[in-house]
Amino acid sequence: MTLFITKVWGFGTPVGPLQFSLSGWRENARKKLRPGDQVALVGTVGEETPPEMRGRILGVMAPTTEPVMSLDFVKPRGTSDFVDGEYKWPYALMNLQAWSLPDRPLLTQISDRKFSMDSAQGIVELTPEEERRLRAFRWQEEPLLQPTAQTQQRMAKKHGTSKKVAPPPTTQRTGIMHMRRAPAHTYAMRIVGAKELAFKIGWAFDFNQRADQFNHASMPSLGGLEYLPVWHHLWDTARLAYQMEQRLLTHFARHRNTSNHEIVTGVSKEQLDAAWKTCFLLNQQGHKG
Repeated sequence: MTLFITKVWGFGTPVGPLQFSLSGWRENARKKLRPGDQVALVGTVGEETPPEMRGRILGVMAPTTEPVMSLDFVKPRGTSDFVDGEYKWPYALMNLQAWSLPDRPLLTQISDRKFSMDSAQGIVELTPEEERRLRAFRWQEEPLLQPTAQTQQRMAKKHGTSKKVAPPPTTQRTGIMHMRRAPAHTYAMRIVGAKELAFKIGWAFDFNQRADQFNHASMPSLGGLEYLPVWHHLWDTARLAYQMEQRLLTHFARHRNTSNHEIVTGVSKEQLDAAWKTCFLLNQQGHKG
């Protein structure tokens, strides 16, 4: 196990991935890191770091060599985190574990050497004596920042693992609250075979499974209606998926079917596309706000 350091602008919880400004610095770190290695985070002495964190060892990460994008996890603090519209540290490595150092010792308490630019852009290995001094301070484990639902799904596909999005059914209040926080889709499906162009709008933990349920009931193979997804988006929580559904249904209030208010008629595909894009942006902005 090796302990490295890197310079950062701050440390907060829950703890996100290990971030880099350039893909090259991330690749350098990937070449150095081995399973079990750790990286200590040291606050820079510049104005960008809060005064109480400057020059201090703030925490420790246990990163992997799994490359990810920072914005799949972190929420930028403001315009200072961007240059010409681009996030300053877009490249990252997945993190397995994190600790804060409640005493926040000064870097000078564990080392008397001057660290070069490598420590600001990448990771630098500590000597055995520096590591011994650092490990003598208190470490407190902290929760990790979870990736977005889209990132979890992408990584599951990359590694060939199945991802069960929908939580198990429950009638307990705690279970219901958990379901609201679980990832879910908003969807719009075209109803093929209807007398006029019609779309079913809704939300579900698994939109493909929902389409299969509709088609099983309508039996398109025997001449019934067929439900074909035309739009879908995976949100981080079921609450957001529901809010997006309601925005769409409100938008098409005059076109909702009297027998099923989640079906809209008299709407063209182009109108649906435009409404979806508008409601999607509003839902995103509402979530960030």
